[in-house]
Amino acid sequence: MKAFCLTLLFIIQPAALRACELALVIALDVSRSVDRDEYKLMRNGIGHAFLDDEVIGLINWMPGGLMVTVTQWGGAGQQRQPIGWRHLSDRESVVGFVEQLTRIDRGFWMADTSVSEALLHAEFMFQHSGVTCRRRVIDISGDGISNAGPEVFPISMAVGAKGVTVNGLVVAGARPDPVAYFLSEVIRGPLAFVEITDSYSDYSRAMKRKLLRELSPSLSQLD
Repeated sequence: MKAFCLTLLFIIQPAALRACELALVIALDVSRSVDRDEYKLMRNGIGHAFLDDEVIGLINWMPGGLMVTVTQWGGAGQQRQPIGWRHLSDRESVVGFVEQLTRIDRGFWMADTSVSEALLHAEFMFQHSGVTCRRRVIDISGDGISNAGPEVFPISMAVGAKGVTVNGLVVAGARPDPVAYFLSEVIRGPLAFVEITDSYSDYSRAMKRKLLRELSPSLSQLD
């Protein structure tokens, strides 16, 4: 009987450990439109937003915590995952994640922009995460529209149809208008939205607003 109980515990425990409220893929645009300084403002701005007391408070509150990973994307075939899945549940775990995040270099230079392949890569991360979370969200950054890879609309529709929320954080100002593009072609899924900033220097505040909205207790209470 004792051996049976230990075996049962071994089977059940991993499933309990895998349970969480939200799995989040942060997909960073490292195409040629993002220069060296803008990349650092984006990367460090995300880190600063995660260290905000309100954000940490929501992560600490979330049932089962938050699973997060970071990907970088450029043109066709240019996607990579510099940070694997990390479990965040308190200040210490958030600080560890941010320390790792703010050290990563960009993976590609002078790359094209393929939002469609960025979405496919991010959705692939969920399939190989080893975790089961109630909600799945892709945070995709951008300051322009796709110029490489497959058409975005059918791919974003397919990803959203799987119950994945695709949200955008867009730096406005380019032409064609990236905000209108993200609204019509990119964001999909339950309660998807676009957060807008006018410059990379304001990225930290924009990311904080985005995280507060995504981590909101009201979303976690939805069936």
